[in-house]
Amino acid sequence: MQPYLDRIDAVTTIEEMNALLVADDFPFSPFILGTVSINDTRALSIVNVNPNFVFCDALFDGGMYYQNSEDPQEREHLDAVLQTMAQTPTVDLMNAGMREGEAQNAVGQLLTFEMTHGQCLDATSTYLNADYGYAAEVARDSYFTLDETCALAPSFPLKETLDKMGKGEATTYWVDRDWLEAFGDLWTEDNLDVIKLAAKARVLGETRPYRDPTAEGAMQGESDQSVVDEEDFAFTACTSLDTLSNVVAKTYVDDVLGARCKSRLTALSKDLVDAYKDLVQSTGWMGKESKGRIIEKLENMTLNVLEPANGYLDYSELELTPTEEGGTLFSNYLKLKQYRYDCESKLVNQPASGGETWLSFAPTLNNAFYDPANNSINILPGFISSIIYIDEMTDAELLAGAGWTIAHEISHGFDYTGSQTDAYGVANPVYADADVDAFVLKCSTLALYYGKIEVTPGQMVNGQLVVGEAAADLSGMQACLELASRTDNFDYVGFFDRASIGWAQVITGDYLPYQLVDTHPLAHLRMNVNAQMYDALYDVFGVTEGDGMYLAPEERIVIWGPKA
Repeated sequence: MQPYLDRIDAVTTIEEMNALLVADDFPFSPFILGTVSINDTRALSIVNVNPNFVFCDALFDGGMYYQNSEDPQEREHLDAVLQTMAQTPTVDLMNAGMREGEAQNAVGQLLTFEMTHGQCLDATSTYLNADYGYAAEVARDSYFTLDETCALAPSFPLKETLDKMGKGEATTYWVDRDWLEAFGDLWTEDNLDVIKLAAKARVLGETRPYRDPTAEGAMQGESDQSVVDEEDFAFTACTSLDTLSNVVAKTYVDDVLGARCKSRLTALSKDLVDAYKDLVQSTGWMGKESKGRIIEKLENMTLNVLEPANGYLDYSELELTPTEEGGTLFSNYLKLKQYRYDCESKLVNQPASGGETWLSFAPTLNNAFYDPANNSINILPGFISSIIYIDEMTDAELLAGAGWTIAHEISHGFDYTGSQTDAYGVANPVYADADVDAFVLKCSTLALYYGKIEVTPGQMVNGQLVVGEAAADLSGMQACLELASRTDNFDYVGFFDRASIGWAQVITGDYLPYQLVDTHPLAHLRMNVNAQMYDALYDVFGVTEGDGMYLAPEERIVIWGPKA
Protein backbone atom coordinates (compact mmCIF):
# COMPACT_ATOMS: atom_id res chain seq x y z
CA MET A 1 0.00 0.00 0.00
CA GLN A 2 2.81 2.39 0.82
CA PRO A 3 3.68 3.35 -2.78
CA TYR A 4 0.12 4.60 -3.34
CA LEU A 5 0.17 6.59 -0.10
CA ASP A 6 3.56 8.04 -1.05
CA ARG A 7 2.14 9.22 -4.38
CA ILE A 8 -0.66 11.04 -2.56
CA ASP A 9 1.85 12.62 -0.16
CA ALA A 10 3.97 13.79 -3.12
CA VAL A 11 1.12 15.87 -4.61
CA THR A 12 1.81 19.62 -4.34
CA THR A 13 -1.00 21.18 -6.43
CA ILE A 14 -4.64 20.49 -7.19
CA GLU A 15 -3.66 19.85 -10.80
CA GLU A 16 -1.26 17.12 -9.66
CA MET A 17 -4.05 15.60 -7.55
CA ASN A 18 -6.37 15.59 -10.56
CA ALA A 19 -3.70 13.86 -12.64
CA LEU A 20 -3.08 11.23 -9.95
CA LEU A 21 -6.77 10.41 -9.56
CA VAL A 22 -7.21 9.65 -13.27
CA ALA A 23 -3.90 7.83 -13.76
CA ASP A 24 -4.33 4.28 -15.04
CA ASP A 25 -1.80 2.95 -12.51
CA PHE A 26 -3.66 4.49 -9.54
CA PRO A 27 -6.47 1.93 -9.06
CA PHE A 28 -8.66 3.97 -6.70
CA SER A 29 -11.51 6.46 -6.87
CA PRO A 30 -11.35 8.04 -3.41
CA PHE A 31 -14.08 10.65 -3.88
CA ILE A 32 -16.70 9.34 -6.31
CA LEU A 33 -18.84 6.19 -6.33
CA GLY A 34 -20.34 5.39 -9.72
CA THR A 35 -22.89 2.58 -9.66
CA VAL A 36 -25.10 1.19 -12.40
CA SER A 37 -28.67 2.08 -11.62
CA ILE A 38 -31.97 2.58 -13.38
CA ASN A 39 -34.48 5.38 -13.62
CA ASP A 40 -37.25 3.34 -15.25
CA THR A 41 -37.50 -0.44 -15.59
CA ARG A 42 -38.82 0.09 -19.13
CA ALA A 43 -35.80 2.23 -20.11
CA LEU A 44 -31.99 1.98 -20.13
CA SER A 45 -29.52 1.51 -17.30
CA ILE A 46 -27.90 4.73 -16.13
CA VAL A 47 -25.05 5.68 -13.76
CA ASN A 48 -25.72 6.87 -10.23
CA VAL A 49 -22.97 9.24 -9.01
CA ASN A 50 -22.55 9.29 -5.22
CA PRO A 51 -20.04 10.73 -2.73
CA ASN A 52 -17.37 8.37 -1.46
CA PHE A 53 -17.28 9.46 2.18
CA VAL A 54 -14.73 8.48 4.83
CA PHE A 55 -17.21 8.38 7.73
CA CYS A 56 -20.72 7.90 6.39
CA ASP A 57 -21.88 5.33 3.83
CA ALA A 58 -23.64 7.54 1.29
CA LEU A 59 -25.57 4.68 -0.31
CA PHE A 60 -27.08 3.57 3.00
CA ASP A 61 -27.18 6.70 5.11
CA GLY A 62 -27.13 9.66 2.75
CA GLY A 63 -25.89 12.63 4.74
CA MET A 64 -27.99 12.00 7.83
CA TYR A 65 -25.08 12.13 10.28
CA TYR A 66 -23.90 15.47 8.86
CA GLN A 67 -27.23 17.25 9.21
CA ASN A 68 -27.68 20.28 11.43
CA SER A 69 -30.34 19.79 14.05
CA GLU A 70 -32.20 22.31 16.19
CA ASP A 71 -32.85 19.56 18.74
CA PRO A 72 -29.86 19.58 21.13
CA GLN A 73 -30.42 15.93 22.13
CA GLU A 74 -30.46 14.79 18.51
CA ARG A 75 -27.33 16.84 17.74
CA GLU A 76 -25.64 15.29 20.78
CA HIS A 77 -26.50 11.80 19.50
CA LEU A 78 -25.31 12.60 15.97
CA ASP A 79 -22.01 13.93 17.33
CA ALA A 80 -21.57 10.80 19.47
CA VAL A 81 -22.11 8.59 16.40
CA LEU A 82 -19.58 10.59 14.36
CA GLN A 83 -17.00 10.34 17.13
CA THR A 84 -17.44 6.57 17.15
CA MET A 85 -17.15 6.48 13.37
CA ALA A 86 -13.93 8.50 13.65
CA GLN A 87 -12.13 5.67 15.48
CA THR A 88 -11.64 3.55 12.37
CA PRO A 89 -9.98 6.17 10.10
CA THR A 90 -7.88 7.21 13.10
CA VAL A 91 -6.59 3.62 13.38
CA ASP A 92 -5.99 3.50 9.62
CA LEU A 93 -3.88 6.66 9.66
CA MET A 94 -1.92 5.43 12.69
CA ASN A 95 -1.21 2.18 10.84
CA ALA A 96 0.08 4.34 7.98
CA GLY A 97 2.64 5.94 10.29
CA MET A 98 0.92 8.86 12.04
CA ARG A 99 1.22 9.35 15.79
CA GLU A 100 -2.05 9.08 17.68
CA GLY A 101 -2.48 12.83 18.30
CA GLU A 102 -1.59 13.63 14.71
CA ALA A 103 -4.10 11.07 13.41
CA GLN A 104 -6.85 12.39 15.68
CA ASN A 105 -6.23 15.93 14.47
CA ALA A 106 -6.26 14.76 10.84
CA VAL A 107 -9.57 12.97 11.32
CA GLY A 108 -11.04 16.11 12.86
CA GLN A 109 -10.09 18.03 9.71
CA LEU A 110 -11.62 15.30 7.56
CA LEU A 111 -14.87 15.44 9.47
CA THR A 112 -15.14 19.21 9.01
CA PHE A 113 -14.43 18.80 5.28
CA GLU A 114 -17.06 16.09 4.83
CA MET A 115 -19.69 17.86 6.90
CA THR A 116 -19.38 20.94 4.69
CA HIS A 117 -20.65 19.12 1.61
CA GLY A 118 -22.31 16.17 3.38
CA GLN A 119 -24.93 18.51 4.83
CA CYS A 120 -26.14 19.09 1.26
CA LEU A 121 -27.40 15.49 1.03
CA ASP A 122 -30.97 15.05 2.20
CA ALA A 123 -31.59 12.72 5.14
CA THR A 124 -34.73 10.58 5.20
CA SER A 125 -36.26 12.89 7.78
CA THR A 126 -36.02 15.74 5.24
CA TYR A 127 -38.56 14.00 3.02
CA LEU A 128 -40.78 13.01 5.92
CA ASN A 129 -40.94 16.58 7.21
CA ALA A 130 -41.60 18.12 3.79
CA ASP A 131 -44.86 18.40 1.92
CA TYR A 132 -45.90 15.18 0.22
CA GLY A 133 -44.37 14.99 -3.26
CA TYR A 134 -41.08 16.66 -2.32
CA ALA A 135 -39.05 13.47 -2.77
CA ALA A 136 -40.45 13.01 -6.30
CA GLU A 137 -39.71 16.64 -7.10
CA VAL A 138 -36.09 16.27 -5.96
CA ALA A 139 -35.71 13.02 -7.92
CA ARG A 140 -37.02 14.57 -11.13
CA ASP A 141 -34.38 17.29 -10.76
CA SER A 142 -31.54 14.76 -10.42
CA TYR A 143 -31.10 13.44 -13.99
CA PHE A 144 -28.34 14.96 -16.11
CA THR A 145 -26.26 14.40 -19.21
CA LEU A 146 -22.53 13.82 -18.71
CA ASP A 147 -21.70 17.42 -19.62
CA GLU A 148 -24.34 18.73 -17.22
CA THR A 149 -23.06 16.47 -14.45
CA CYS A 150 -19.45 17.55 -14.91
CA ALA A 151 -20.48 21.22 -15.00
CA LEU A 152 -21.72 20.91 -11.40
CA ALA A 153 -18.09 20.43 -10.22
CA PRO A 154 -15.94 21.88 -13.02
CA SER A 155 -12.68 21.84 -11.04
CA PHE A 156 -12.91 18.11 -10.28
CA PRO A 157 -11.95 15.60 -13.05
CA LEU A 158 -15.34 13.89 -13.02
CA LYS A 159 -15.50 12.84 -16.68
CA GLU A 160 -12.04 11.30 -16.53
CA THR A 161 -12.91 9.55 -13.24
CA LEU A 162 -16.07 8.04 -14.73
CA ASP A 163 -14.16 7.00 -17.87
CA LYS A 164 -11.58 5.26 -15.68
CA MET A 165 -14.40 3.40 -13.92
CA GLY A 166 -15.88 2.38 -17.28
CA LYS A 167 -19.00 4.49 -16.72
CA GLY A 168 -18.32 7.55 -18.86
CA GLU A 169 -20.57 6.60 -21.79
CA ALA A 170 -24.00 6.62 -20.13
CA THR A 171 -26.77 8.64 -21.73
CA THR A 172 -28.04 9.73 -18.31
CA TYR A 173 -26.53 10.28 -14.85
CA TRP A 174 -28.35 10.54 -11.52
CA VAL A 175 -26.68 12.86 -9.02
CA ASP A 176 -27.61 15.06 -6.05
CA ARG A 177 -27.07 18.53 -7.51
CA ASP A 178 -26.54 20.37 -4.20
CA TRP A 179 -23.98 17.85 -2.97
CA LEU A 180 -21.90 17.85 -6.15
CA GLU A 181 -21.92 21.65 -6.40
CA ALA A 182 -20.83 21.96 -2.76
CA PHE A 183 -18.12 19.34 -3.29
CA GLY A 184 -16.91 21.19 -6.41
CA ASP A 185 -16.66 24.43 -4.45
CA LEU A 186 -14.30 22.71 -1.98
CA TRP A 187 -12.05 21.26 -4.68
CA THR A 188 -9.50 24.08 -4.47
CA GLU A 189 -5.81 24.64 -3.80
CA ASP A 190 -6.69 26.03 -0.35
CA ASN A 191 -8.13 22.66 0.65
CA LEU A 192 -5.34 20.54 -0.86
CA ASP A 193 -3.99 19.28 2.47
CA VAL A 194 -7.35 17.98 3.65
CA ILE A 195 -8.10 16.61 0.17
CA LYS A 196 -4.88 14.59 0.40
CA LEU A 197 -5.89 13.37 3.86
CA ALA A 198 -9.29 12.33 2.53
CA ALA A 199 -7.69 10.46 -0.37
CA LYS A 200 -5.38 8.55 1.99
CA ALA A 201 -8.19 7.77 4.42
CA ARG A 202 -10.46 6.46 1.66
CA VAL A 203 -7.71 4.31 0.11
CA LEU A 204 -6.82 2.92 3.53
CA GLY A 205 -10.49 2.30 4.30
CA GLU A 206 -11.12 0.53 1.01
CA THR A 207 -8.12 -1.74 1.37
CA ARG A 208 -8.57 -2.50 5.07
CA PRO A 209 -9.91 -6.04 4.40
CA TYR A 210 -6.81 -6.90 2.31
CA ARG A 211 -3.99 -5.87 4.64
CA ASP A 212 -2.21 -7.82 7.37
CA PRO A 213 -4.66 -7.91 10.30
CA THR A 214 -2.01 -8.19 13.01
CA ALA A 215 -1.13 -4.51 13.48
CA GLU A 216 -4.69 -3.35 13.00
CA GLY A 217 -5.98 -5.93 15.46
CA ALA A 218 -3.59 -4.70 18.13
CA MET A 219 -4.53 -1.09 17.42
CA GLN A 220 -8.25 -1.85 17.60
CA GLY A 221 -7.78 -3.57 20.93
CA GLU A 222 -6.24 -0.38 22.29
CA SER A 223 -9.22 1.59 20.91
CA ASP A 224 -11.77 -0.68 22.65
CA GLN A 225 -12.89 -2.08 19.30
CA SER A 226 -13.32 -5.78 18.68
CA VAL A 227 -10.06 -7.42 17.64
CA VAL A 228 -10.07 -9.02 14.19
CA ASP A 229 -8.81 -12.61 14.19
CA GLU A 230 -7.59 -14.48 11.11
CA GLU A 231 -10.94 -16.14 10.42
CA ASP A 232 -12.81 -12.83 10.59
CA PHE A 233 -10.18 -11.24 8.38
CA ALA A 234 -10.47 -14.00 5.76
CA PHE A 235 -14.28 -13.88 5.78
CA THR A 236 -14.36 -10.09 5.36
CA ALA A 237 -11.84 -10.21 2.53
CA CYS A 238 -13.88 -12.79 0.63
CA THR A 239 -17.32 -11.31 1.16
CA SER A 240 -16.91 -7.66 0.19
CA LEU A 241 -18.83 -6.23 -2.75
CA ASP A 242 -15.62 -6.02 -4.80
CA THR A 243 -14.43 -9.58 -4.22
CA LEU A 244 -16.28 -12.89 -3.99
CA SER A 245 -19.51 -12.04 -2.17
CA ASN A 246 -21.55 -13.28 -5.14
CA VAL A 247 -19.72 -16.62 -5.14
CA VAL A 248 -20.09 -17.03 -1.37
CA ALA A 249 -23.79 -16.05 -1.49
CA LYS A 250 -24.61 -18.42 -4.36
CA THR A 251 -22.76 -21.26 -2.64
CA TYR A 252 -24.63 -20.55 0.60
CA VAL A 253 -27.98 -20.66 -1.22
CA ASP A 254 -27.16 -23.81 -3.19
CA ASP A 255 -25.34 -25.84 -0.55
CA VAL A 256 -26.78 -24.63 2.77
CA LEU A 257 -30.21 -23.06 2.32
CA GLY A 258 -31.30 -25.33 -0.53
CA ALA A 259 -34.10 -25.30 -3.07
CA ARG A 260 -36.87 -25.65 -0.47
CA CYS A 261 -35.84 -22.41 1.23
CA LYS A 262 -35.95 -20.43 -2.01
CA SER A 263 -39.24 -22.04 -3.01
CA ARG A 264 -40.94 -21.31 0.33
CA LEU A 265 -39.69 -17.71 0.52
CA THR A 266 -40.67 -16.98 -3.09
CA ALA A 267 -44.15 -18.42 -2.58
CA LEU A 268 -44.52 -16.49 0.68
CA SER A 269 -43.50 -13.26 -1.05
CA LYS A 270 -46.14 -13.74 -3.74
CA ASP A 271 -48.80 -14.54 -1.14
CA LEU A 272 -47.97 -11.37 0.79
CA VAL A 273 -48.20 -9.28 -2.38
CA ASP A 274 -51.69 -10.74 -2.90
CA ALA A 275 -52.61 -9.98 0.72
CA TYR A 276 -51.62 -6.36 0.20
CA LYS A 277 -53.74 -6.16 -2.94
CA ASP A 278 -56.79 -7.19 -0.93
CA LEU A 279 -56.00 -4.78 1.92
CA VAL A 280 -55.52 -1.88 -0.48
CA GLN A 281 -58.73 -2.65 -2.36
CA SER A 282 -60.71 -2.64 0.91
CA THR A 283 -59.22 0.59 2.29
CA GLY A 284 -62.03 3.10 2.76
CA TRP A 285 -60.07 6.37 2.90
CA MET A 286 -58.46 5.85 -0.52
CA GLY A 287 -60.00 6.50 -3.92
CA LYS A 288 -60.06 4.30 -7.00
CA GLU A 289 -57.21 6.13 -8.78
CA SER A 290 -54.74 5.73 -5.91
CA LYS A 291 -55.74 2.10 -5.42
CA GLY A 292 -55.11 1.40 -9.09
CA ARG A 293 -51.61 2.88 -8.97
CA ILE A 294 -50.66 0.88 -5.87
CA ILE A 295 -52.02 -2.34 -7.38
CA GLU A 296 -49.97 -1.59 -10.50
CA LYS A 297 -46.85 -1.27 -8.32
CA LEU A 298 -47.61 -4.55 -6.61
CA GLU A 299 -48.22 -6.38 -9.89
CA ASN A 300 -44.95 -5.07 -11.38
CA MET A 301 -42.79 -5.60 -8.28
CA THR A 302 -39.62 -7.62 -8.95
CA LEU A 303 -39.00 -10.24 -6.26
CA ASN A 304 -35.25 -10.79 -5.93
CA VAL A 305 -35.41 -13.64 -3.43
CA LEU A 306 -31.95 -15.08 -2.63
CA GLU A 307 -30.69 -14.14 -6.10
CA PRO A 308 -31.08 -11.18 -8.47
CA ALA A 309 -33.62 -11.48 -11.29
CA ASN A 310 -30.87 -11.49 -13.92
CA GLY A 311 -28.65 -13.95 -12.04
CA TYR A 312 -25.43 -13.64 -10.11
CA LEU A 313 -22.30 -11.98 -11.46
CA ASP A 314 -20.50 -14.33 -13.85
CA TYR A 315 -16.88 -14.93 -12.81
CA SER A 316 -16.11 -17.46 -15.54
CA GLU A 317 -13.68 -15.15 -17.38
CA LEU A 318 -11.81 -14.05 -14.26
CA GLU A 319 -8.22 -15.21 -13.77
CA LEU A 320 -6.62 -14.68 -10.38
CA THR A 321 -2.88 -15.09 -9.79
CA PRO A 322 -1.87 -17.90 -7.41
CA THR A 323 0.58 -17.15 -4.61
CA GLU A 324 3.24 -19.39 -6.16
CA GLU A 325 3.11 -17.23 -9.29
CA GLY A 326 3.51 -13.98 -7.37
CA GLY A 327 -0.12 -13.22 -6.59
CA THR A 328 -1.04 -11.54 -3.31
CA LEU A 329 -4.30 -10.89 -1.52
CA PHE A 330 -3.99 -7.22 -2.46
CA SER A 331 -3.13 -7.74 -6.13
CA ASN A 332 -5.96 -10.22 -6.57
CA TYR A 333 -8.35 -7.81 -4.86
CA LEU A 334 -7.46 -5.19 -7.48
CA LYS A 335 -8.13 -7.75 -10.23
CA LEU A 336 -11.52 -8.63 -8.75
CA LYS A 337 -12.46 -4.97 -8.38
CA GLN A 338 -11.60 -4.22 -12.00
CA TYR A 339 -13.44 -7.32 -13.18
CA ARG A 340 -16.62 -6.17 -11.44
CA TYR A 341 -16.21 -2.67 -12.91
CA ASP A 342 -15.91 -4.23 -16.37
CA CYS A 343 -19.02 -6.39 -15.87
CA GLU A 344 -21.01 -3.38 -14.68
CA SER A 345 -19.84 -1.23 -17.55
CA LYS A 346 -21.33 -3.66 -20.07
CA LEU A 347 -24.78 -2.94 -18.60
CA VAL A 348 -24.66 0.83 -19.11
CA ASN A 349 -27.18 1.96 -21.79
CA GLN A 350 -28.61 -1.56 -21.91
CA PRO A 351 -32.27 -2.37 -21.08
CA ALA A 352 -32.79 -2.01 -17.35
CA SER A 353 -33.40 -4.97 -15.06
CA GLY A 354 -35.01 -5.29 -11.65
CA GLY A 355 -31.96 -7.22 -10.48
CA GLU A 356 -29.37 -4.50 -11.07
CA THR A 357 -29.74 -3.13 -7.58
CA TRP A 358 -27.63 -6.08 -6.35
CA LEU A 359 -24.59 -4.53 -8.04
CA SER A 360 -24.51 -1.97 -5.22
CA PHE A 361 -24.83 -4.43 -2.34
CA ALA A 362 -22.82 -7.47 -1.32
CA PRO A 363 -25.42 -10.29 -1.21
CA THR A 364 -23.68 -11.67 1.89
CA LEU A 365 -24.94 -8.68 3.88
CA ASN A 366 -27.49 -9.35 6.62
CA ASN A 367 -30.10 -7.20 4.93
CA ALA A 368 -33.40 -7.07 3.09
CA PHE A 369 -34.71 -3.94 1.40
CA TYR A 370 -37.07 -2.32 -1.09
CA ASP A 371 -35.52 -0.40 -4.00
CA PRO A 372 -37.84 2.32 -5.38
CA ALA A 373 -35.57 2.88 -8.40
CA ASN A 374 -36.66 -0.45 -9.88
CA ASN A 375 -39.64 -1.36 -7.69
CA SER A 376 -37.97 -4.47 -6.32
CA ILE A 377 -37.98 -6.48 -3.10
CA ASN A 378 -34.52 -7.78 -2.25
CA ILE A 379 -33.97 -10.63 0.21
CA LEU A 380 -30.21 -11.07 0.37
CA PRO A 381 -28.84 -14.55 1.24
CA GLY A 382 -26.88 -13.01 4.10
CA PHE A 383 -30.18 -12.09 5.73
CA ILE A 384 -31.29 -15.73 6.05
CA SER A 385 -29.99 -16.95 9.40
CA SER A 386 -31.54 -19.64 11.61
CA ILE A 387 -33.57 -16.89 13.33
CA ILE A 388 -35.20 -16.14 9.97
CA TYR A 389 -35.44 -19.57 8.36
CA ILE A 390 -34.86 -23.26 8.95
CA ASP A 391 -36.57 -26.06 7.02
CA GLU A 392 -38.31 -27.27 10.18
CA MET A 393 -40.13 -23.98 10.74
CA THR A 394 -43.89 -24.14 10.68
CA ASP A 395 -45.73 -21.85 8.29
CA ALA A 396 -46.69 -19.61 11.23
CA GLU A 397 -43.06 -19.30 12.37
CA LEU A 398 -41.89 -18.60 8.83
CA LEU A 399 -44.54 -15.92 8.42
CA ALA A 400 -43.45 -14.26 11.68
CA GLY A 401 -39.75 -14.24 10.74
CA ALA A 402 -39.02 -13.92 7.05
CA GLY A 403 -42.65 -13.14 6.25
CA TRP A 404 -42.90 -10.03 8.41
CA THR A 405 -39.64 -8.71 6.95
CA ILE A 406 -40.78 -9.34 3.37
CA ALA A 407 -44.16 -7.71 4.09
CA HIS A 408 -42.36 -4.76 5.70
CA GLU A 409 -40.27 -4.26 2.54
CA ILE A 410 -43.27 -4.60 0.22
CA SER A 411 -45.05 -1.82 2.10
CA HIS A 412 -42.14 0.55 1.42
CA GLY A 413 -43.41 0.63 -2.15
CA PHE A 414 -46.36 2.75 -1.07
CA ASP A 415 -45.24 4.39 2.19
CA TYR A 416 -44.42 8.09 2.50
CA THR A 417 -41.22 8.00 0.42
CA GLY A 418 -41.69 4.84 -1.67
CA SER A 419 -45.07 6.08 -2.90
CA GLN A 420 -43.35 8.96 -4.67
CA THR A 421 -42.16 6.66 -7.44
CA ASP A 422 -44.47 4.66 -9.67
CA ALA A 423 -44.50 1.02 -10.74
CA TYR A 424 -41.53 1.57 -13.07
CA GLY A 425 -39.25 3.62 -10.81
CA VAL A 426 -40.24 6.98 -12.27
CA ALA A 427 -40.70 9.91 -9.87
CA ASN A 428 -44.49 10.07 -10.08
CA PRO A 429 -46.43 9.96 -6.76
CA VAL A 430 -48.98 7.15 -6.59
CA TYR A 431 -51.45 8.95 -4.34
CA ALA A 432 -53.98 11.13 -6.10
CA ASP A 433 -54.31 14.66 -4.70
CA ALA A 434 -57.68 13.81 -3.17
CA ASP A 435 -56.08 11.10 -0.97
CA VAL A 436 -52.87 12.83 0.11
CA ASP A 437 -54.31 14.52 3.22
CA ALA A 438 -55.82 11.27 4.52
CA PHE A 439 -52.57 9.38 3.91
CA VAL A 440 -50.41 12.06 5.55
CA LEU A 441 -52.76 12.09 8.55
CA LYS A 442 -52.26 8.33 8.99
CA CYS A 443 -48.47 8.79 9.01
CA SER A 444 -48.64 11.84 11.31
CA THR A 445 -50.83 9.98 13.80
CA LEU A 446 -48.30 7.13 13.96
CA ALA A 447 -45.42 9.61 14.36
CA LEU A 448 -47.23 11.31 17.25
CA TYR A 449 -47.85 7.95 18.94
CA TYR A 450 -44.16 7.04 18.80
CA GLY A 451 -43.20 10.54 19.94
CA LYS A 452 -44.94 9.96 23.27
CA ILE A 453 -42.81 6.89 24.11
CA GLU A 454 -40.01 7.46 26.66
CA VAL A 455 -37.09 5.06 26.06
CA THR A 456 -34.78 6.31 28.83
CA PRO A 457 -35.48 8.96 31.48
CA GLY A 458 -36.19 12.20 29.64
CA GLN A 459 -35.44 10.69 26.22
CA MET A 460 -38.44 10.38 23.93
CA VAL A 461 -38.58 8.59 20.57
CA ASN A 462 -38.22 10.93 17.57
CA GLY A 463 -41.51 10.00 15.91
CA GLN A 464 -40.87 12.01 12.76
CA LEU A 465 -37.54 10.26 12.24
CA VAL A 466 -38.83 6.69 12.62
CA VAL A 467 -42.29 7.00 11.09
CA GLY A 468 -41.28 5.63 7.66
CA GLU A 469 -39.94 2.38 9.10
CA ALA A 470 -42.61 2.29 11.79
CA ALA A 471 -45.34 2.45 9.13
CA ALA A 472 -43.65 -0.40 7.25
CA ASP A 473 -43.55 -2.48 10.45
CA LEU A 474 -47.19 -1.77 11.14
CA SER A 475 -48.29 -2.54 7.59
CA GLY A 476 -46.08 -5.62 7.40
CA MET A 477 -47.65 -7.19 10.49
CA GLN A 478 -51.10 -6.40 9.13
CA ALA A 479 -50.33 -8.13 5.82
CA CYS A 480 -49.04 -11.18 7.74
CA LEU A 481 -52.16 -11.31 9.88
CA GLU A 482 -54.32 -10.92 6.77
CA LEU A 483 -52.55 -13.95 5.29
CA ALA A 484 -52.95 -15.82 8.60
CA SER A 485 -56.69 -15.17 8.61
CA ARG A 486 -57.01 -17.20 5.42
CA THR A 487 -55.46 -20.30 7.07
CA ASP A 488 -57.56 -22.77 9.03
CA ASN A 489 -56.39 -23.28 12.63
CA PHE A 490 -53.53 -20.81 12.23
CA ASP A 491 -51.01 -20.97 15.11
CA TYR A 492 -51.18 -17.36 16.34
CA VAL A 493 -49.25 -18.16 19.52
CA GLY A 494 -46.39 -19.57 17.44
CA PHE A 495 -46.54 -16.49 15.21
CA PHE A 496 -46.25 -13.96 18.04
CA ASP A 497 -43.64 -16.03 19.90
CA ARG A 498 -41.40 -16.29 16.84
CA ALA A 499 -41.85 -12.59 16.02
CA SER A 500 -40.84 -11.59 19.55
CA ILE A 501 -37.73 -13.80 19.41
CA GLY A 502 -36.71 -12.04 16.21
CA TRP A 503 -36.80 -8.63 17.91
CA ALA A 504 -35.20 -9.62 21.22
CA GLN A 505 -32.12 -7.43 21.61
CA VAL A 506 -29.70 -6.18 24.25
CA ILE A 507 -27.82 -2.93 23.59
CA THR A 508 -25.25 -1.01 25.62
CA GLY A 509 -25.44 2.63 26.59
CA ASP A 510 -22.58 3.38 24.18
CA TYR A 511 -24.64 2.04 21.28
CA LEU A 512 -27.84 3.88 22.22
CA PRO A 513 -26.90 7.12 20.36
CA TYR A 514 -26.74 5.09 17.12
CA GLN A 515 -30.20 3.69 17.81
CA LEU A 516 -31.72 7.06 18.61
CA VAL A 517 -30.67 8.59 15.28
CA ASP A 518 -31.63 5.46 13.34
CA THR A 519 -34.71 5.67 11.14
CA HIS A 520 -35.83 2.33 12.59
CA PRO A 521 -37.58 2.21 15.98
CA LEU A 522 -35.88 0.44 18.87
CA ALA A 523 -36.21 -3.34 18.61
CA HIS A 524 -38.65 -3.88 21.50
CA LEU A 525 -40.94 -1.17 20.10
CA ARG A 526 -40.97 -2.86 16.71
CA MET A 527 -42.61 -5.83 18.39
CA ASN A 528 -44.78 -4.32 21.09
CA VAL A 529 -46.19 -1.24 19.36
CA ASN A 530 -47.28 -3.17 16.29
CA ALA A 531 -48.73 -6.18 18.09
CA GLN A 532 -50.92 -4.00 20.31
CA MET A 533 -52.60 -2.44 17.26
CA TYR A 534 -54.29 -5.67 16.08
CA ASP A 535 -57.21 -7.69 17.41
CA ALA A 536 -55.31 -10.98 17.09
CA LEU A 537 -53.10 -10.14 20.08
CA TYR A 538 -56.12 -9.46 22.30
CA ASP A 539 -58.00 -12.54 21.11
CA VAL A 540 -55.09 -14.97 21.45
CA PHE A 541 -53.59 -13.80 24.76
CA GLY A 542 -56.69 -12.38 26.42
CA VAL A 543 -55.15 -8.92 26.81
CA THR A 544 -57.57 -6.63 28.65
CA GLU A 545 -57.65 -3.13 30.06
CA GLY A 546 -55.00 -2.72 32.75
CA ASP A 547 -52.48 -5.03 31.04
CA GLY A 548 -49.22 -3.49 29.88
CA MET A 549 -49.90 -4.31 26.21
CA TYR A 550 -53.48 -3.00 26.26
CA LEU A 551 -54.40 -0.12 23.98
CA ALA A 552 -57.96 1.17 23.79
CA PRO A 553 -59.64 0.43 20.43
CA GLU A 554 -60.02 4.11 19.59
CA GLU A 555 -56.25 4.62 20.04
CA ARG A 556 -55.19 1.78 17.75
CA ILE A 557 -53.70 2.82 14.43
CA VAL A 558 -54.34 0.91 11.20
CA ILE A 559 -53.30 2.21 7.78
CA TRP A 560 -54.89 -0.29 5.40
CA GLY A 561 -58.01 -2.41 5.09
CA PRO A 562 -61.66 -1.94 6.09
CA LYS A 563 -60.80 -0.75 9.64
CA ALA A 564 -58.40 1.96 8.49
